[in-house]
Amino acid sequence: MHLPRLTPAVKALLLVNVGVFLCGTLLYLTTGATLSPWLGLSLHSITGNPIGVLRLVTYQFVHSQFDLWHIVMNMLVLYFFGTMVEERIGTRGLVRFYLLAGITGGLFWLVTSGLMGASDIRVVGASGAVYGIMAYAALLAPMARVFFLIVILPLWVLAALLGFFALYNTMLAFRAGPGQVADAAHLGGMVFGLLWWRFHGRLAAWRAGLEAAGRARRRRREEARRKELDRILAKIKDRGMPSLSAMERRFLERYSQGPRR
Repeated sequence: MHLPRLTPAVKALLLVNVGVFLCGTLLYLTTGATLSPWLGLSLHSITGNPIGVLRLVTYQFVHSQFDLWHIVMNMLVLYFFGTMVEERIGTRGLVRFYLLAGITGGLFWLVTSGLMGASDIRVVGASGAVYGIMAYAALLAPMARVFFLIVILPLWVLAALLGFFALYNTMLAFRAGPGQVADAAHLGGMVFGLLWWRFHGRLAAWRAGLEAAGRARRRRREEARRKELDRILAKIKDRGMPSLSAMERRFLERYSQGPRR
């Protein structure tokens, strides 16, 4: 079995996550403090603080110093499935996907934790983002074989199982209270992956259509300006500069300054 080629966006995201983890570990070993109070996400941390919404991004790059498997598993999922997704949607596309899936997972956590009366509990980690990436990868290559625990499963089965666990545990938390794992963030990330698969092609086509329409409007506008210039120049040739109206003089002045954007 060949390991996937490390792609640029995955490499950058791995470096940032591991770098933040090492900084957090150094901080904890030297001071006993962790990054979670500053960068972690909770409903309490973003309400009443205009810049608190930035935690929807920062929490995605912070992992617990007390559970090494937390970052190891997230980075393995990012490596194996992120490289697959990046080949489909490109480097910028994967970075955007990672951030948006993580934000969606964070929003799911904020809503569920608020409903459970746990607005002070902070969540950290890339799990929402990587669960979204895994869900999208499962739609890209549903029959890809993956090793899970002691069995080999089709990727779609693994994604469906993990999605079910996330949904079940989220519902259970409403009765038993939040546990050690933010399953709502996992669920939110997967929902984003499904929505991206379902609607991103249409959005891209719509955006491309808008850009094409904009280019066409600019071409028509520039063509009209050139025709008006030709008319004014012909008038100058026939009757001289004094024959120009104030509006025509202003047009020449604007035209000499280049096209408007």
